Amino acid sequence: MQYSENLQIGLRSVMVHKLRSLLTTLGIIFGVAAVIAMLSIGEGAKRAAVEQIKLLGTNNVRVKHRPLTGEMAEQAEAKLSPGLNYHDALYIRGNLNGMTAVAPMRFVEAAALLGTREATARVIATNELYETVTNFHPQMGRFLTALDVADAKRVCVIGSDVRKQLFGYRDPLGHRLKIEDTWFTIVGVMEPKDLLDKKASVIKLRNINQDIYIPISTGLKRFTDPDRPNFIDEIAIQVAEEDKVFAVSNVVKRILQRLHNQVEDYEIIIPSELLAQSQRTQRVFNIVMGSIAAISLIVGGIGIMNIMLASVTERTKEIGVRRALGATQEDILGQFLNETVLISVTGGVIGIILGAVMAKVITWYAGWDTVISLFSVVLSFGISAMVGIIFGIYPARKAAMMDPIAALRFE
Repeated sequence: MQYSENLQIGLRSVMVHKLRSLLTTLGIIFGVAAVIAMLSIGEGAKRAAVEQIKLLGTNNVRVKHRPLTGEMAEQAEAKLSPGLNYHDALYIRGNLNGMTAVAPMRFVEAAALLGTREATARVIATNELYETVTNFHPQMGRFLTALDVADAKRVCVIGSDVRKQLFGYRDPLGHRLKIEDTWFTIVGVMEPKDLLDKKASVIKLRNINQDIYIPISTGLKRFTDPDRPNFIDEIAIQVAEEDKVFAVSNVVKRILQRLHNQVEDYEIIIPSELLAQSQRTQRVFNIVMGSIAAISLIVGGIGIMNIMLASVTERTKEIGVRRALGATQEDILGQFLNETVLISVTGGVIGIILGAVMAKVITWYAGWDTVISLFSVVLSFGISAMVGIIFGIYPARKAAMMDPIAALRFE
């Protein structure tokens, strides 16, 4: 008997028992939908993490101020550690090989005003290399220059959100902005950055569209902390070659240990390491969630096998007639196996559509990024077909091995 004939018989049998076939596929439908939804959440979270970490720069090293308390603070004071400061950045810039740019950052707690309007903004004092280190460029005007830093000029570059809040769609270049009690002239507007500020974010990053940049020298001079006049919050170092990030970070650590008298009042962060860690965590998440969804598929497969065993018993006489008319054991095996695969594959296709809908609902309701990859679709479809084959073999073999005479006498 031809394969197409077997397929037609299987299709006819499925259509005759529509409701039973539909109920049989439910386990596969929900199992495949769960696999698609879980993998889409995992893929969405992975891409969000990658994009966030790329904002920090995968070939960058970040040194952050680390607040100390209790006994550690007393030890730092006894060892006369100056804390993370502007001179650290200058020393690293002047003595470290293998890097292309160093940008110190000091976050200034100050209100930004235009007349009576106040912007939701964060003022960052930095140098002209910040643009290079972060790969973040002005959309209008220019960024800070070395001359701005050298002369401690009162100029600023605003983020795209600050522009919208204070100027709407007007050209802000040349206008003056009041930060705390000091007037600054706007010389540039940064390009807008599409940030992934979702609940599933792996790393919390500030909204850089709300930043206002001023020269580091101006920030230290105008917004001085009497106790720590040269204090900075962070140093961003861009390494020339990505594979030398770890080596450079070790050198930076040794330099700071010496400058800070062996007090670790700083923290070194390597974005590429965060990326690798995030991917490892995501892989474990995918395996766990995929395993849970796989259990649903196994339950669905057991349901199919159960129904097919009942179907073989119901159709014993039909099997006997077909064998008497010349059908071989392979024909009977193929007939029932085709029927099982047809049910599971149909369930798989419906499950993929349902999983895509579930992913959209999750994105809409929870605000999580979900991405349905080709891999997850192929994997789900392949698994549903495999379930049909694995759980259909036993009922099909039982039907094929049936004695034709006993089958014809079956009541």
